[in-house]
Amino acid sequence: MKNQKVLMGFFLLLCMACSNVKETPKGFKYTVLRKGDGIPVKPGKFLIMTMLFKDGKDSIWNDSRKKDAPMIVMIQDTSKIKMEDGIDEIFRQLTKGDSITFKVPAQSLFDKTFRQKLPANVDPKSEFTFNMSVTNVFDSANVMRLQQKIMAKQNEKYLKEEKEQLAKDVLIIEAYLKANKIKAQQDSSGLWYVITKKGSGKKPTLAQSVVVNYTGKMLDGGQVFDKSTGPVTYPLNQFIKGWRIGFPLLSTGSSATFFVPSGLGYGRRGYPPKIPENANLIFDVDLVGVK
Repeated sequence: MKNQKVLMGFFLLLCMACSNVKETPKGFKYTVLRKGDGIPVKPGKFLIMTMLFKDGKDSIWNDSRKKDAPMIVMIQDTSKIKMEDGIDEIFRQLTKGDSITFKVPAQSLFDKTFRQKLPANVDPKSEFTFNMSVTNVFDSANVMRLQQKIMAKQNEKYLKEEKEQLAKDVLIIEAYLKANKIKAQQDSSGLWYVITKKGSGKKPTLAQSVVVNYTGKMLDGGQVFDKSTGPVTYPLNQFIKGWRIGFPLLSTGSSATFFVPSGLGYGRRGYPPKIPENANLIFDVDLVGVK
């Protein structure tokens, strides 16, 4: 009798699990973990979602919950239905509050959804697992407000990170100058500079182009990452911040060395592969002319 109850319980659980398996019109299967309000989302509305997906080795490729912004998906008008393929078709099936999971063969995922070549390190026969939850449904006005809040939050975060990084850079550059017995002037922006030769021409403005010779080096190690082979002409407003600040301090004909903190250079992203993230830089420059 006891065994019969256990089997009956298992059978009921199996039936419940089967009843939660849904299928899109094109035959794509997914499992509903939590049912939402069931109200169809009209075309032009936006799903506000969390999404996690991982490969067959349980390595997470993306987890929106660990980012500052949710996933936002617009429900297309019905004329786009025939174009939906891969996992795109699933979004039209979701309602506010839904939480689902599904698996996709790796080859199909990259061919139909990502529309790119399967990476060499991914087994084409393996499966990716997706977990999605719809936290809200917004119209375009609310999405715009959400995006503005996200941007404001990200800007606040970036400004805080830049301030913290500048404090670190200041200590590093000051230590370098002291160790090498270099007497440099410091601009209020955080740029250090030494004018090794004073010119007599006019100073450039951000609206002008400058004709320069330059050598760019890493502060840490001194390796050269870039060097002009002769005078080159560039619009000054297209340079990194360190140059936009430094060159207007020079008269035409001057030579100088700029010690550029990372925030005035290539920042937290760097300039791969030559310049790593948060790299402090040195530029030896000659201001040959102004146009």
